[in-house]
Amino acid sequence: MSTTVQRVNFEPKSDLFLIQTRDFPVADATLLDPRGATAIVDGEWMLKNSDGKLIRASAIGTPGNAATLKSAPVWAELGRSDVQSIRKLTTFHLGIWEADTRIFDAAAVVGGGAAITFIGQLLKVATITLGSRNYTGLVGAVASDIVVATVADLPANNGGKLRIKAVAP
Repeated sequence: MSTTVQRVNFEPKSDLFLIQTRDFPVADATLLDPRGATAIVDGEWMLKNSDGKLIRASAIGTPGNAATLKSAPVWAELGRSDVQSIRKLTTFHLGIWEADTRIFDAAAVVGGGAAITFIGQLLKVATITLGSRNYTGLVGAVASDIVVATVADLPANNGGKLRIKAVAP
């Protein structure tokens, strides 16, 4: 089961006082233009490059590219004027949290992973295709992968959204 990208794609479900968010500059400011073909949407996963700027966790040119470093989800809706003016994105930095996301592909099998089918399943970040566009989203993982979250609730029971629980760093 895959999902469709909408205006809000990532919704925290935990108490926000327990989540540490951080704003980081983006390496490529064109990713903040909501009209751009590769604009970042909330719920995509980013990591810091050697300059301390955010880049996508995996190259989005080819579906199935898995992230090779630990990454964090973006929590800033597409087209926000504050994001465009300061050229920074908010990511979940530390904390134990749960969130609902639309940026996943439950059927994708990347590397040694498996389709997303059960609560507690491990999740990793990879390039996925939703509609006609590629994103950095979640797919099923195995213990040897770079695991970023676990499944807290399946889309079939959660209005089409995947509920995820962060994995401690």
